[in-house]
Amino acid sequence: MSILYEYIRGILSEETIAIGQCYPYIVKMAKNSTEKEWNDLSKFKAIHGRITDKWSGESVEHAWVEKGDMIFDWQTSTTKPTGVQRNVYYDNFQPETYEEYTAEDIIVNCVRSGQAGPWR
Repeated sequence: MSILYEYIRGILSEETIAIGQCYPYIVKMAKNSTEKEWNDLSKFKAIHGRITDKWSGESVEHAWVEKGDMIFDWQTSTTKPTGVQRNVYYDNFQPETYEEYTAEDIIVNCVRSGQAGPWR
């Protein structure tokens, strides 16, 4: 149990996210969510799904966070740290939603599974 605890603690305290790590990125966002966002999908919605690049057609399983009309994604976190407008993101990446989670759900699933996702 202590190894699992240390692993989860490491995920939740990590300061930098490596390229390609969308699931740990949303765990970090859940950890840093406000009390008002914690269990309200209208304020913080973490999504596991699939995105398809509009130009290349490349399609991958992915995770991102929606806060109102703004999307937070590890792919754009360096160039757009305050998020991307929802309509722009949806136009460019044509996301398909598999699962939606509150910030609380993300942390609970992370602890239960021992990993940052996906959980299906």
